[in-house]
Amino acid sequence: MQYSFEIKLGTFHTPNKMFTSIDVAGFLNKAQDMLVDASYSNKIESQDKYFESDEKTRVELGSLIKAETVLIGAFETGPTEHSNNTLVPIASDVLYVIKERCTLTYTDCNDDSQTVVAKVLPIRHDEYEMIKNSPFGEPYEELILRLDYGGTAVKKHELLSASGQEIQSYSIRYIKIPDRINIITQANCELHVSLHEEIVDRAVALAIASIPQNNVEQKIEA
Repeated sequence: MQYSFEIKLGTFHTPNKMFTSIDVAGFLNKAQDMLVDASYSNKIESQDKYFESDEKTRVELGSLIKAETVLIGAFETGPTEHSNNTLVPIASDVLYVIKERCTLTYTDCNDDSQTVVAKVLPIRHDEYEMIKNSPFGEPYEELILRLDYGGTAVKKHELLSASGQEIQSYSIRYIKIPDRINIITQANCELHVSLHEEIVDRAVALAIASIPQNNVEQKIEA
């Protein structure tokens, strides 16, 4: 990708390179991240485009999809401001969660132990404050509410369940943060090959924008 970058920038045959390999990798990684965000969710001509809205976006981000299941042994006690909550540490490479569910147990009205797979609904913090005392907004046997919760070293999700329920596992499928492109170690872009040219184009635009405009032609010709 560095070769393509320098050809497009016009510096491949110049003895004094405008950017180091580390600089080029930085531009490529920033361009890669921008493209992932645009492919996941983008507004084009007043129409929202989301991941999996068409086959193109499925293919473009398919290599970034991973799955993770966290078992009860890794759960943490949630903050005291919410009742029946559990903190679940999630993988550090999680970028966007695209599917999530919980396995939970509870005792029904006949004193029988039940195990069910419950849907997980992500909600905003202010939204939860408005519905937490409503009988129609609370979690129940087949629905867990999820709030995002920051961690210093580990990302976490706060899961809110109904009274008497115990969450046994939390499973997610997600789009991961793409691996870093590293020209020195030859770590290549893991996104679909159809995106590589666009990543380079974006990287070149970022590189040009990073230097004073009146110096661009002078540095390229040097």
